[in-house]
Amino acid sequence: MSTAPHLPGKILSLVGLFVLSHSAYSTYEHLSYLKAAEKLENGLPIDIIVECMVGIIIFMVGFTLVSGPLKPILMEVEMAKQTISKFDARPSFQTFNHRGVYLHTKRK
Repeated sequence: MSTAPHLPGKILSLVGLFVLSHSAYSTYEHLSYLKAAEKLENGLPIDIIVECMVGIIIFMVGFTLVSGPLKPILMEVEMAKQTISKFDARPSFQTFNHRGVYLHTKRK
């Protein structure tokens, strides 16, 4: 699989991330201005809110283009692809440190 089809998605993701970080910086600057001017104002200006929403949308579209194909949610579809040897082999449940070792030792 080549990386060329994912290039527009990566670029959009970076642009969206840049827009989001710029809106965060604008928010910080706006709040520090309000604190320095001793103004009491509720909420943020509409341009910062719109910039944040546009950044989120651009980032989501870019991330969707980069991600691979979706897998089906039904378990039957995934289990049909498995062989019985893969399904039955569970090495995480094997225990090698158990009491059975003492069954065949001679007691004194």
